[in-house]
Amino acid sequence: MNNKKFEVFVSQISEKDEHKKTKGYKKLSPKMKNAVDHIMKNMHNKPQNFLNSFDTSIKDTATKFKVTKNELMDYFEKELFAVM
Repeated sequence: MNNKKFEVFVSQISEKDEHKKTKGYKKLSPKMKNAVDHIMKNMHNKPQNFLNSFDTSIKDTATKFKVTKNELMDYFEKELFAVM
């Protein structure tokens, strides 16, 4: 049997598209889905920097995908409370 360190095993589990399975995500417009996907991709690529720059990421993504900052914040708040 091949023994792996826990860190190696966990890093192989892909949770990259896990957010797409939620009810809230499925109800979004295509434009909002693209914006959320963009934010999640950024978070996945640089998790250590993401929390420090969350507001900036929301603002930049809202401008890029032509959605409002409030729409994005509302989505993430709803998803956060759905998990709790």
